Amino acid sequence: MLWQKLRALAPPRGGGGEYKVVPHRPVWRVIILTLLAGVVAGAVAFGYWLGAGTAALDRSLLVSLQMRDRANEKRIGELHRLLADARLAQSVDAQAARSLRETISSLRNEMAGLQEEVTFYKSLMAPSSVERGLQIAEFELAPGGEDREFVYHILLTQVAERRDWVQGKVEVEVHGVREGTQGPGAQEVLPLTDLAAVATYPLKFRFRYFQDLSGTVTLPAGFEPQAVSIKVTPAGRSGNGAQRSFDWVVRAG
Repeated sequence: MLWQKLRALAPPRGGGGEYKVVPHRPVWRVIILTLLAGVVAGAVAFGYWLGAGTAALDRSLLVSLQMRDRANEKRIGELHRLLADARLAQSVDAQAARSLRETISSLRNEMAGLQEEVTFYKSLMAPSSVERGLQIAEFELAPGGEDREFVYHILLTQVAERRDWVQGKVEVEVHGVREGTQGPGAQEVLPLTDLAAVATYPLKFRFRYFQDLSGTVTLPAGFEPQAVSIKVTPAGRSGNGAQRSFDWVVRAG
């Protein structure tokens, strides 16, 4: 009866369609779905486990990097302090070296001055070792208090077996170049009276061993000094005179 009913429901063969009877097994579907759910759950659990492990590894690496960063910052601070100490020591050493050089230079200048003094006093006390007679020993220039003002010093000495009093006169002339008066680069000679206010001229001297003559000169505008000539003439029969020329060199103040 059932078979006949199925055949009655089937379409005719001329329609081209066929039906196939498949056994109905609901247990296998449940098994397959259960397996798929287990696989999905396993994959989720594995992913969670893998993610948790990676996160723990990342946290450990982050903590390690933070500790290393703090150690590096501490080391950098120590290196900065060491560098500052080294720079300070270098600066102190440079200042000490500069001070030492200045001290050595000062001592050398002092020694040179003492040697000049020894030579000077030796010439006074041992005249046989140097040229005898009236001498223009030194001429010095130093900056004055005003612009183009200079202080001069002339040292006269007498070298002789018997030192009697000697007196006479001193003439001073400054040689230089004045611009714009007699043409560019014109040579000019100015006596001391044109450069300084002196009570008497020529200058007077009287001494037995040595004498220092000093004063102040002021150069006119446009005049550039080059040299100074000094002439010493003893009075009466005091001996032969002396004449000497010096370059215009101003000693540092």
